[in-house]
Amino acid sequence: MAFFSKFGKFRIKQVGARFRTMTAASVFATAFAIAAPASISLTPASALAQSGAIDQATIDKIENYLEDITTLKADFVQISSDGGAAEGKLYMQRPGKMRFEYNPPAQILLVSTGSDFIYYDKEINAPTYFDIDETPAGIILAKDVSLTREVKVIDFKRTAETMRVEMVRKSDPGAGSVTLVFQENPMQLRQWIVTDPAGIETTVTLFNTEEGVTLDPKLFKFERIWPNQRG
Repeated sequence: MAFFSKFGKFRIKQVGARFRTMTAASVFATAFAIAAPASISLTPASALAQSGAIDQATIDKIENYLEDITTLKADFVQISSDGGAAEGKLYMQRPGKMRFEYNPPAQILLVSTGSDFIYYDKEINAPTYFDIDETPAGIILAKDVSLTREVKVIDFKRTAETMRVEMVRKSDPGAGSVTLVFQENPMQLRQWIVTDPAGIETTVTLFNTEEGVTLDPKLFKFERIWPNQRG
């Protein structure tokens, strides 16, 4: 499957007012405005935004910031443009490791172990495995972060407080895009939006973010529980 369209299959599904299947739009999966502090504007467009080509100094700034993250934990709110919503906690340990814990009633766990990115439906005990590099999360979790090697920046917007960088995969630009949103001063990852080929957007907003914290290694391990192992 294509780099960005991997996450397209994990659409947030609602059952009445409740939902049983959630997805990540990693990471990086992705309406952050709901949870962000009032002093930060994370709206998709702004009359004060300056759009244009990204310069090398800004690329270097973003890459260096992401590479300097050792560990991170945050609360997140996830909104899909087709009507789904969820929230939970995110844990990240670079390079290669990430965990999304969704709050009930969602029955989904997402774990990047360092080699696999696993989508686990707890209700039906069904894990699905992906290569990290074939997901949007691979951009953030890579040991050597690059906004130019495998991806191409197609749009860049800067406001007084934020930077928005939209990227597509060079080998398959029609597969969708991922947009990273940063608070600039001080530098902090605040949001990402994954847009699939059908135009459906999944937006994840981070808040209460803490970096450089001690995390339990067990957060980034995954063991399948087979039915005959229960009880």
